[in-house]
Amino acid sequence: MRILVTNDDGIESVGIHVLAKALSQKHEVVLVAPDGERSACSQSLSSMYSVTYKEDSRFGFTAYSMSGTPADCVKLATLHLMRQPPDLVVSGINNGMNLGTDVIYSGTVAAAFEGLYMGVRSIAVSTGYHASEEKLEEVAAFVVDNLDKMLALDLPGTSALNINYPAKQPVKGVKITGLGDHRYFDGFVPHGEGHRLTGTPQPLPEDGRDCDIHWFGEGYVTLTPVQNDRNDYVTLKRIKGEFVGANNVRPHN
Repeated sequence: MRILVTNDDGIESVGIHVLAKALSQKHEVVLVAPDGERSACSQSLSSMYSVTYKEDSRFGFTAYSMSGTPADCVKLATLHLMRQPPDLVVSGINNGMNLGTDVIYSGTVAAAFEGLYMGVRSIAVSTGYHASEEKLEEVAAFVVDNLDKMLALDLPGTSALNINYPAKQPVKGVKITGLGDHRYFDGFVPHGEGHRLTGTPQPLPEDGRDCDIHWFGEGYVTLTPVQNDRNDYVTLKRIKGEFVGANNVRPHN
C-alpha cells in the first residue's frame, strides 16, 4: 500500500519519524511534512503565495519538507510529488491530543480532512504531550498492527479516523466513540511584545461523558470517525425552503 505520511509538528518531530519508519516496514511510504511547526492551523492552504519544498535524504524512503501547511503537504504530494496518488494518508503522531472540538483547529486532523477531499482514505494519530520515544513507538506499533482492522471498518469516503492514544498511563483498551465538546478556560497572557493564547480544559458535564474526551482520560485509545461535512441536517430538514419575507432582496428580472 502507498501511504503518504504528514503532520503539523514539522519534519523534525520525533513522532513523524517513528510513525513513518514503522509504516515503511510493510508499506511504500512517502513523507511530506511542513518545514516547521504548524500546529492549530486547521485546513488552511497557502493560496496567496507560492510554497517551496526540498527532498530530505535522512529517512531511507522518499521524504520532503515544504514551506506550507499540512493541507498543502497533502495536496502537493497527491498532485505533484507522487507518481501515483496514495492509497492512504496517515497524519501524526501529533504531540498532544486532538479530542472533541480540538479537531476544528488541529492541523493534524486537517491533513486527514484534506486527504478525504483529495479522494484518499485518511487517518489522524495523536497522543499526549511530550510522550517518550518509547511511547511513540508503542503508538506507531498500534497503528501498524491494527491498520487492516481499522480499514476494514469500511468508513465511507467522507469519513476519516481520528485516533488518540494515551501517553501517561497503561492502556486499558480501545473504544470507538464520538467527539466530545472540548471547551477551555481561555485567556491571553503577555508574551514577548504581544500576548499569547493559553487555556486549560473545562470539565465535562455528567451527561456528556460517553465521548472520546472521557474515555481517553480513563486510559482508552479512542477511534472516532470524523468528516468534512458541516451541514446541520436536523435543522436543515426543519427550515429548508424559501426564506419567506426576506428583507432587502432585489431579484433580477
